[in-house]
Amino acid sequence: MTQPRSGFRVTCTPASRAGAATVLMIHGFLDDASVWDDVVDAMSGEVGAVRYDLPGFGSRSGSIAAVGGPTLPALAAEAADVLAEIDGPVILVGQSFGAQVAELLAAQQPDRVRGLVLLTPVPLSGTRLPDEVVAPFAALGGDRVTQRRLRAEMSPDLTEEQLDRLTAVGAVVSAGATAHYVSLWNTGVPETSATSAFRGPALIIAGSADGFVTEQLVDAISARFCYPEVKVIDRGGHWLHVEYPGLVAAMILDFTDAVIGATS
Repeated sequence: MTQPRSGFRVTCTPASRAGAATVLMIHGFLDDASVWDDVVDAMSGEVGAVRYDLPGFGSRSGSIAAVGGPTLPALAAEAADVLAEIDGPVILVGQSFGAQVAELLAAQQPDRVRGLVLLTPVPLSGTRLPDEVVAPFAALGGDRVTQRRLRAEMSPDLTEEQLDRLTAVGAVVSAGATAHYVSLWNTGVPETSATSAFRGPALIIAGSADGFVTEQLVDAISARFCYPEVKVIDRGGHWLHVEYPGLVAAMILDFTDAVIGATS
């Protein structure tokens, strides 16, 4: 079910029973809301699921110029508008760059967000990589060949079909959007404190084969939370939710059970 909100589409999959929690999902760089589809299917209606395209991606690939390039606080404010339309308890899930947006929103809405799941996360403080390292990422807009190669390198267990699907999703992203978002996730929020402003439970899911979100980076991110839990998927890469949707769904459901109560 897709509903228009705030001028863009939000896809809502209801839970199979009244009163169940809802998972609000925020996708990462080069992606759109469709990358969550297999995870949503694997959750089998035990929780509700809400997802949408960030500006510059998917159905909103042409919107980034109109808004002048969104900031992290602006993206968190947009996510807050989506959150406001959800009834009942919410678990917030952010992947890669989406984890930065998710943490900002969770800190601002602690009464609504009961738990935070960070999937192969970029730290809120940014990656702070040198220009020569991030320049190839910034130049990915419209480059299907390089995008496909990058995804294969960062998620070696992706099938050919999954690579084709992700490449098609990323192909619509403009060079302006990739340059803007790379600057955004690399810079992050400069004044980020050593302790996260979100004081609730947090689950961090990483892949052992992800060369971008390394074990050291995961350790640094988890140390910022009061109640962190870290799960590592063996052989998993950066796009765990596409490579291993069943495992990711099970981890989200187990976390939701622990935080809110039984989902079935």
